[in-house]
Amino acid sequence: MDQIEQAVLCALSPNVDPALKLQANTYCEQIKDSPDGWQMCLSLFVKEPKAIPQARFFALQVLELTFQTRFDSLDQAAVEYIRQTLMEYVAREYGVSNTSEPEVPFLRNKAAQILTLLFSNVYPTIWPTFFDELIALTETPSKSPTNAKATDFFLRVSLSVDEEIARQDIQRSRDQVNRNTLLKDAMRERDIPKLAAKWFEVLQEYRTRDAGIAELALGVIGSYVAWMDISLVVNDQVMTALYQMLGEEQLRIAACECLAEVVSKGMKPLDKLSLIQMLNITDTLNQLDLSDADFGEHVAKLINVLGCELCQIYAENALPAEAKTAAYALIEKTWPFLLKFLGDEDDDSSCAVLNFVNDTLSLYKKQKKARIPFIQSQWDFLLSLLGVIMMKMKYDEDTEWSDESEEPEDEALFMEMRKNLKVFADSIATINEDLYVGYIRSMVLGTLEKYEAGASLDWREVELCLYTLYLFGESLGKSVMVFVDRQNDRNLTPLGELVSRMVTSGVSSYPHPSVPLQFFENAVRYYQFFEVRPEGIPQVLAAFVDARGLHHPLKQVRSRCWYLFHRYVKGLSPKMNNFVEEVLSSMGDLLVIEAEIPVETNTSDGGKIPAASTFDSQQYLFETVGVLISLESVPDAKQQEYLEIVLNPLVKGIQSSMSAERYNPEDELFTLQLHHYIQAIGAVAKGFPDVPKGGTCNRQWVPVFMQANEIILNVLQALNRFAVIRDAARFASGRLIGCLGGEMLPYLPALINSLLNECLVNELVDFLPFISLIAHKFKPMIFNVLDELLLPLVKRVFDFLNTSPSGTDEALLLSDLRKAYLTFITNLFNYELEGVLVSDTNFPHLNMILQTILHFAKDNSDTSTQKMGFGIFLKMINSWIPSASPEAQNSTTTPVVGFSQYIYESVLPVCFEVPMNVSFNIGDGQALLVFGEISGIQKTMYTKQSVEYVEYIRNVFFPSIQCPPAISEEYCQAIQQLDLRDFKKYFQSFIQKSKG
Repeated sequence: MDQIEQAVLCALSPNVDPALKLQANTYCEQIKDSPDGWQMCLSLFVKEPKAIPQARFFALQVLELTFQTRFDSLDQAAVEYIRQTLMEYVAREYGVSNTSEPEVPFLRNKAAQILTLLFSNVYPTIWPTFFDELIALTETPSKSPTNAKATDFFLRVSLSVDEEIARQDIQRSRDQVNRNTLLKDAMRERDIPKLAAKWFEVLQEYRTRDAGIAELALGVIGSYVAWMDISLVVNDQVMTALYQMLGEEQLRIAACECLAEVVSKGMKPLDKLSLIQMLNITDTLNQLDLSDADFGEHVAKLINVLGCELCQIYAENALPAEAKTAAYALIEKTWPFLLKFLGDEDDDSSCAVLNFVNDTLSLYKKQKKARIPFIQSQWDFLLSLLGVIMMKMKYDEDTEWSDESEEPEDEALFMEMRKNLKVFADSIATINEDLYVGYIRSMVLGTLEKYEAGASLDWREVELCLYTLYLFGESLGKSVMVFVDRQNDRNLTPLGELVSRMVTSGVSSYPHPSVPLQFFENAVRYYQFFEVRPEGIPQVLAAFVDARGLHHPLKQVRSRCWYLFHRYVKGLSPKMNNFVEEVLSSMGDLLVIEAEIPVETNTSDGGKIPAASTFDSQQYLFETVGVLISLESVPDAKQQEYLEIVLNPLVKGIQSSMSAERYNPEDELFTLQLHHYIQAIGAVAKGFPDVPKGGTCNRQWVPVFMQANEIILNVLQALNRFAVIRDAARFASGRLIGCLGGEMLPYLPALINSLLNECLVNELVDFLPFISLIAHKFKPMIFNVLDELLLPLVKRVFDFLNTSPSGTDEALLLSDLRKAYLTFITNLFNYELEGVLVSDTNFPHLNMILQTILHFAKDNSDTSTQKMGFGIFLKMINSWIPSASPEAQNSTTTPVVGFSQYIYESVLPVCFEVPMNVSFNIGDGQALLVFGEISGIQKTMYTKQSVEYVEYIRNVFFPSIQCPPAISEEYCQAIQQLDLRDFKKYFQSFIQKSKG
């Protein structure tokens, strides 16, 4: 025993030699694994004087392991020894005569758990008097008062028993469930009545003597009420005491929790309704002081349970009419509490009743769906609920706005609360749109009128007014996004009226940052209003470009406004003709780029990611500039002038950075600054419209972009070893290709090679779609570029795919790369560029490419890439195998020498091997898609090759896999006579028979 104690001490000590610690840990594991280890550990735990707490806890862990995994190996004598030893320990430790310090809490709780595990193995057969002996320990010679220490331990064992055999939130095996059912049945028959009586006696005695033990007793009663006879708790004696304790400061929270457990007990609807009627909880709560926040939160939870139970009863279709009426009356009695707690300043109380709110609104929705008329009291409650919901969306008084980079936890919780409340507001809008619209209209107009009249309004009230207006469109969706009367466009709809009033009220000038920010959110949300009332645009633009928006002193507001401004201008670009020069001149100072080393922010899982930088938002400004410059109403000469004004500083910045005096690629800030310049050029180009596919652009401003493109390419070729440069060049080039079209064609080979030579796996995943974009844009002119690029690209892909992933993230990246590669090959066929695969340059390597695709098609571990692999073979068959029937010749088919032989010898066997594999589950949706491609390959091969295919199957392939002649003939008949859909069904049965 001393050796165990020393080993535990050594294993837990941070200052022990690692070799000695390893030896101690090994010894402790040996004790756990030893069939006799429990004997030493039991002796260690109960010995006097006591061993150190850590060693005694380890001893209990060994006993726990033994009881859970090896109890059946113990003989009757061993079980009796354990029982007797543990009860002697309990009697000694918790007996009246023991005046020593009580066990430390973690040992006391662990001992209760060990006794429970023993109980679960020996009750009621071996140890039927388990509870009697525990109850007896609580008694004293004088009978009253009882032994407090033993009573506390008895209650903890009671709780532990419930957790072991009755807790619903613990996952258990079927054997454990069956065992627990038997134990609960035995307890209900033998001991629960006496236990319930004892718990109540303890509760009554310790209400004034020791609130901690009384709370424990309430917890035990609440835990057991779910599975014991309800009459043992719901009787005059117990309920009178329980209601009394709701008014006792030390016990009211525990009493409230216990009452909630009583209400939530599983019962038949009518029985539950009778129970709730008898409890009459709301009348009792009306007499209580609910001003304490902690108590209020628990009462809110009680109301939530009560309300949800009543809603569930009321929703029962089979419930008699009079019972429904009674249930609804009780629901109505809870509504004042629901409104009180939902609107409480304490968010915990508000959150506690959210389920009840949801269930209530669900009842209203069902009533509307069933077309049952609503009565006025229902509409009154709904209006009150909407008012509470909206007021609860108001910011707290102590909310501070600052430029903190990380969103405070309180702010995040508030936003989550707003999101939950919005769902309820949306539901009310669905139930009664007129009620919702009327409330919002009254609230918004009322606040704006007070603001216009010069009233001193709290920022939270003004922000809520604008946020509520934002929700208007969110709650009612597209149906409400109409701003003028369809019959008379001079008249505004309610939403049009509110947006108009928001613009003309001048509320965007309110000094608190939250207000102008929400103003801009609303302007963007309802940008279509300005299409029918363009006279409001100047006021919104003026607010955007001054210190209320783009130039706001707070970074978080300013950055958000840059994005919102982009959305607003882009959405209303046809209406921006008269504002281009004014807006561009107001933005000039914001287009200066100063790179910053990115800071990292913590993630919820403890990791770190780069925080959003100023430039991330600044790019929206550059794109907005592009949108404004490229407006059709702006003359070409002006477009060129504006574009030069914007791009020249960026180009000169690049040239200056690349000059001999400033060239310093090893400096992170140097490459980051270049990245920003290049990205900004791409962002401006992104604002320009795309030229038609395959076309070129001959506008006056083209040379300005072309100059920028050449400089970008020079930077890329010099610094392509840096990922940030490659990323920026790929982005900018993609956007320049969009707006310049064929003008970019001569630059593509150098661009692609520079990007490809150094790219990493994550870049390659993005690079392949980039190449597909170029192929789509410039087909067939891009053929020669792709012809030269294909082999290096495939080689690069498989350099990565042939490596072993170092972790989950890398494995996911490689999976994405496989999909990107197969998508790229698929797109060659989609864009009619498949000839690249069989060109003079690439045909000698076609077999290697085919083998890569076949490898993915055979891989049952990834059905998504497997489907893509078979799909590519199907496209190849359609493109490269001519039809044997002269009248069905497809002029787009280009025969490829040896390809049909490859299909017969390599692909066709896989079409049978894959679905025959035990890991291929045809019942899985993704696998079924794979199966469809496999069936399509066979049917298409027959369509193309006809007799040749059938003869190969009959005389070569089926004999090679020992397929019986009768089944072979059946297959040949099916492939010839059935269409694809019916053949797929046949082939599925063919595979299932072969497997089974």
